Amino acid sequence: MNPRANPLAKGPLEHRAEVQRAVRDVYEPLLPYVSPGGARVRLGSFSAAFPDRVAELEGYARPLYGIVPLTVGGGEFAHWDRFVAGLDAGTNPEHEEYWGPVAGPVDQRMVEQAAIGLGLAFCPERLWDPLDAAARQRVVTWLHGIFEHEPAPNNWQFFRILVALGLERVGQPFDRAQLAHSHELIEDYRLGDHWYIDGRIGNVDYYIPFAFHTYGLMYAAANDIGLGDPAIAQRYRERAAGFAADFRHWFAPDGAAIPFGRSLTYRFAMASFWGALAWADVESIPWGEVKGLSMRHLRWWAQRPISDRDGVLSVGFGYDNRRLSEGYNSAGSPYWCTKAFGALAAAADHPFWVSEEAPLPPLDSPIQLDEPGWIVGRDEHQAVALVARVAPPFRFMEQVDAKYRKLAYSSAFGFSGDVEPMFGPATTDSMLALTDDEGNRRVRSSVEAAGVSDGMAWSTWHPWPDVRVDTVVWGGVPWHGRLHRIRTARQVTTDETGFALGLEAELMIGQGAPTGDSDHAAIASSPDGCSAIIDLNGTRTPSTRSLPVNANLLRTHTVVPIISGTFDAGDHLLSAVVFADPSTTTVPEPRPEVPAAALGLLERIAAADVAPPRPPGDLFAMLRPRSGED
Repeated sequence: MNPRANPLAKGPLEHRAEVQRAVRDVYEPLLPYVSPGGARVRLGSFSAAFPDRVAELEGYARPLYGIVPLTVGGGEFAHWDRFVAGLDAGTNPEHEEYWGPVAGPVDQRMVEQAAIGLGLAFCPERLWDPLDAAARQRVVTWLHGIFEHEPAPNNWQFFRILVALGLERVGQPFDRAQLAHSHELIEDYRLGDHWYIDGRIGNVDYYIPFAFHTYGLMYAAANDIGLGDPAIAQRYRERAAGFAADFRHWFAPDGAAIPFGRSLTYRFAMASFWGALAWADVESIPWGEVKGLSMRHLRWWAQRPISDRDGVLSVGFGYDNRRLSEGYNSAGSPYWCTKAFGALAAAADHPFWVSEEAPLPPLDSPIQLDEPGWIVGRDEHQAVALVARVAPPFRFMEQVDAKYRKLAYSSAFGFSGDVEPMFGPATTDSMLALTDDEGNRRVRSSVEAAGVSDGMAWSTWHPWPDVRVDTVVWGGVPWHGRLHRIRTARQVTTDETGFALGLEAELMIGQGAPTGDSDHAAIASSPDGCSAIIDLNGTRTPSTRSLPVNANLLRTHTVVPIISGTFDAGDHLLSAVVFADPSTTTVPEPRPEVPAAALGLLERIAAADVAPPRPPGDLFAMLRPRSGED
């Protein structure tokens, strides 16, 4: 990696002034691509699922999530004039750079209006005061679109809330009934005491910390300057304070977060919650631990090739890679990452900044997080989540099964898409795949029942109506174990895989990694570590397979260990243990055995009556307001 290409890689990122500089370093590469009128920033030739002028609005608006807290905290930023000019041009129907009006429900412009609302709420002297009276009225008219049309019934409801804060700050009217409706919907999305689901689609992923809680904390910070409702702000504060103790377990000691779910191209937005705690001055876990989580995460990203050219962030995760992105990702989309800079709004003497970075407290055993359906293990090298949760079987995004339905996710090894190979059989990582005698292949997709219990994750799913798979996964790091009961009315071949391991490209063809047959173990090793899966039944054949290039989030070339077997119609019990460790190239002894508790849990869930799969959901039906809703 060319360190100059990564805008975070220009300093150690240990002190407040260095993080202030990082905001400017992230924004500066955009300057050559700002349109003459300032309203559009076009960073690529490809398109997203919305008009190009809205993608260019993303490039304009999203950096405000870092520039606003930088300015609130007294940091220097030299380009507010460009934002003022762009706001004037982008909201002017007579200007060639007009963004267009909010034209109906679930309009992408609503998403970007939120960043402008944030700027008006906290920096009106920079963004509002320089406008003349006619320009101000055009801005208000344009922003009112989010009250005239309904945002998606999910995290989008917060976009209306942020716009309302901005209009309130500059003394402009807005529809308070619609604002109350959005706050009510946010309450409907509560999960337990301090979690949420992402609205009607039911996901629990990084939208909970980097959207729901981060926006709630922005609302609380705005209430400190007299905006919004104190009672609502207080409940967002209390909920965030409770969430922190759970969310810290999504991070590893080196600063990496466990990649999971959609929208991972927003990258270090994964840690925006920690800075937002400081912005709103919400005490939760110790401030030194909050600071450590935030700063280590930024430093982890400073070591990744997230820009391949002039400092403009690419679409991807660990590198420029659109295979695992979403159709709603434009070239400007990654700049939601600037939400990670929220702590800059806190004064230099705030406990976040004066505290010494503290490490994560060690985990002596895996921890159970009931609301997201995660069992998390952590050691000094990585964090691993065993995931089991029911969610609607929607098909609106690319690689949805890879993003939500794998058996395990690792901060060190990432995850891989189920990408069609150029040659050889289809393969992915951390999955049990079944293929029938007609060549139809299925992975865990429509999960009909799932949960966590006694430190184990479990699920029931039907790859076909006449085939049922009950699964229990237990353990943490570096080992976890898996039990599957397959009841099938047809012959099936099973392929079960461990984590994907990075390899140098020249080692991929015909080499891969050593594989042991005597102990039914598939073992892959490389300078990236060791990944293995061991069949405890002794009925499956071990091997290693290369994944398609760029299938993995973190490494361009990877290999997976795999155990395969063919089973006739009937009832079959399969068991395996999985090892993965980036710090060694060998599998240690002793190897775990199946605990009696896992067998007992499998028997209980296998005895339960669970319906066959539902058809895939219609995302747009889910996102439309229900009959009778405003």
